Amino acid sequence: MTEAKVNLYCDTKSEFSQWTKELEQLAQAGLKKEVATHWANGRPIFYSRDGVPLVELADGHCFEYRHLKDGTREIIREV
Repeated sequence: MTEAKVNLYCDTKSEFSQWTKELEQLAQAGLKKEVATHWANGRPIFYSRDGVPLVELADGHCFEYRHLKDGTREIIREV
């Protein structure tokens, strides 16, 4: 009886693992599509890597930036 429960648990875990992999792939595909749309419309992409705020332009240039008190952004360096 215990063995059947373990096998059932493993099957459920396996199905869950497969579902999460599929969900991750769908999310990544959606993100790539949104980034491509932003760049096609001439808009930059803002994100952070290891806590460093970055902006990436459609031409591939990537810059570290910071927010200023007046609400604007200042480019610190190209990365």
